[in-house]
Amino acid sequence: MSSLDLFRMDDKVAVVTGGAKGIGMFYSAGLAEAGANVVVADVDPKAVSETSARLMEEHPGRILGVTIDVTKRETLEDMVKQIDARWGKINIVVNNAGLYATLQSRRSPWGIPDEEFDRVMAVNIRGIYACTEVCLPLMEKEGWGRVINIASGLAFKGSAGLAHYAATKGAVVNLTRSMAPALGPLGITVNALAPGGTESPTVLEARQARAAEAAAAGQPAPPAPGRGSGDGQPAQRRGGGGLGSAQRILDRTEVPEDLVGTLIYLSSPASDFVTGQTIVVDGGTYFN
Repeated sequence: MSSLDLFRMDDKVAVVTGGAKGIGMFYSAGLAEAGANVVVADVDPKAVSETSARLMEEHPGRILGVTIDVTKRETLEDMVKQIDARWGKINIVVNNAGLYATLQSRRSPWGIPDEEFDRVMAVNIRGIYACTEVCLPLMEKEGWGRVINIASGLAFKGSAGLAHYAATKGAVVNLTRSMAPALGPLGITVNALAPGGTESPTVLEARQARAAEAAAAGQPAPPAPGRGSGDGQPAQRRGGGGLGSAQRILDRTEVPEDLVGTLIYLSSPASDFVTGQTIVVDGGTYFN
């Protein structure tokens, strides 16, 4: 096997939750380009249909679109049944589904409605747990697998404006560390990918919608998730030799394409001896 072959995923079956739009759409495309059969799983049926159709044209016979809600276990179970009937196995689970772009960034941690707080927790944490657990029966029999949980740089920095979101991403890091020892004996590695504030299509759409609403009400545009360090606040660099507060070392906007290479690495045989880890991909706002 050549070095480049280590990054191939031919004949592997990959599930990407939240895989029909935003950054997840780029994850789905990247895995398909690396040779995997890809399950584009998302709560938005229109996006599932459109993204699956587009990827199917590029990768005939290797794409399955499924509408799911990670907070409803029965939809996940139905997805696994469809995968079992189609390919009979699951090798890679990318737990990407999460609430972020549509959340309102506040000026303090206080005043988050209970319903919103609970919904963010249910999608961003319990959804990862449920999806992994439901997929395990088809992963175990392969003796080789990858679980990649999508965290955030805010797991390490916190965020006054998005306290509930940041809390869930800290929990994703710890859930990753808790899953890894349990799944290692089965040949399944568990790692997390932590993006910085990324200019994804969903973030840009949500930002434009909030700006339009504010303009219609004669108000200034509200703080927007996805800008700078990910919460509209100056990035705090920690563990970096006393550098203190600073913006990204790599002084440009982070885009979804910046994350695909790390995802491919964590999904492929190239990362066979890596588990329980979180890789921060944020251009250097946080030193992990």
